[in-house]
Amino acid sequence: MVKNQPIFEFHNVEGTIAGFRCPDYVKGVNVPGYHLHFITEDKRAGGHLLECQMQNVRIGIDYTSEFFMALPEHSEFYKVDLTKEKEKELKKVEK
Repeated sequence: MVKNQPIFEFHNVEGTIAGFRCPDYVKGVNVPGYHLHFITEDKRAGGHLLECQMQNVRIGIDYTSEFFMALPEHSEFYKVDLTKEKEKELKKVEK
């Protein structure tokens, strides 16, 4: 995934950043820290946010104490070994 992750740069665009923060204790289920996505105002482009510079920002925060996770329902998913440490690989994708 990391080798093939496309990276797009946007300059002088307006849009929305949405995301969430996972605490350290979710390590293994999700990646601790912030996970952000960007979508342009016209909703024609966006993706995983790696870095940004902003002007004229309005911020809204929702303090949510729970989330719902849907897992795949096919047999291949249940055969995957999820016990291996994947922190290094995940950090490459997230950074």
